[in-house]
Amino acid sequence: MRHFASKVRGRVRAAVVIGGGALLAACSTQNVPSSVPSRAPVPLQAGTAATPVQGEVIGTGETRVALLLPLSAAGNGGAVAAELKNAAQLALEDAGSDALQVVVKDTAGTEAGASAAAASAEAEGARLVLGPLFAAEVRAASAGLGPARPPMIAFSSDRTAAAPGTYLNSFLPEELVRRIIAYAASQGIRRVVALVPNGPAGDLAEAEARRTLQAAGGDLIAVGRYGHDNSSVAAAVQQVALSVGQADAIFIPDGGNTPSVIVTALRGMGVDLSGKRLLGNGQWTSADLSDPALQGGWFADVDQARLAIFKTRYQQRFGTAPSVTASLGYDSVILAAALARQGGANAFAPANLQVPVGFAGTTGTFRFRPDGTNERSYAVYEVTNGAPRLISPAPASFAGDS
Repeated sequence: MRHFASKVRGRVRAAVVIGGGALLAACSTQNVPSSVPSRAPVPLQAGTAATPVQGEVIGTGETRVALLLPLSAAGNGGAVAAELKNAAQLALEDAGSDALQVVVKDTAGTEAGASAAAASAEAEGARLVLGPLFAAEVRAASAGLGPARPPMIAFSSDRTAAAPGTYLNSFLPEELVRRIIAYAASQGIRRVVALVPNGPAGDLAEAEARRTLQAAGGDLIAVGRYGHDNSSVAAAVQQVALSVGQADAIFIPDGGNTPSVIVTALRGMGVDLSGKRLLGNGQWTSADLSDPALQGGWFADVDQARLAIFKTRYQQRFGTAPSVTASLGYDSVILAAALARQGGANAFAPANLQVPVGFAGTTGTFRFRPDGTNERSYAVYEVTNGAPRLISPAPASFAGDS
């Protein structure tokens, strides 16, 4: 472990400037030159070193960064916050504790707490704000920053929380939909039936699937909407049953037992599914992939090989298995450390955060758009013998970029 961490630390310190920005090397399989000298870390603003901070401090670096998390929130929010904090600590152990000074601030999971934490971070001279986690908190924290605000990299998966200067390092669901539908279209699938949950997530999945199919010359020929109860699912299945015969594939962007229940219900109605490809998203990792009904299905997800490396290291360090969200905290701190190592007054300027080639993270390549949303590279897997089998690797770079 110590040898591995030292290798990662060396690679982070040798982050390469490409196209005006930093290419994140940690946990990457790319060959990153190590001959580019690193400049000094970004110095703290005048008087900042003597400014007392509110919150736990991780690291001893000259560049101060705030990490806003709902540590005292009840339920899942507090649990994920603890993971993100651990991931930040692991990142600094890899990057070198002198790369950054991370001040962890508790938002309590509330808008008022997020706004106060952001204002406090700015007053303490933070050059970058990482977090918060929830969309409402992100908006409140962004509003709590002054006109000369530091940039923010938050973890919400709600794209409406993004704005210029407020970036989202998260898994935007429409990107996953676009990846699986575009891949299916590239394999000749043109006519798709979708069964999606009621609510905003289902609206988004339906709209993105339709848009991507139409761009490829295909169409979403029928849509069934359901709530999470048996009668609702049965009604949705009945609604699309007659259209399945004309479809090439059935799109089910949901997890848990839902994909299996839907397929079983279709077959129970006498619908012939032979030759019909099942399509899903990353939520399929929570489904029972050993179910014979799902064999041969395709779904888009993060690069599982890279993620497994991070999860193993996290578990070895902290004794528990993390959620995929923890990887976002690790990548964000590593990115901040890499940019700080390069130094200069504009280390966190938009030109550096929005570098077109993006950054190689623990789940694949990602980049920030000027509007604050992100683009990520996702892999496509086929359910084979009860497990995901890689059939289309996550692209190492973005289309149209050199």
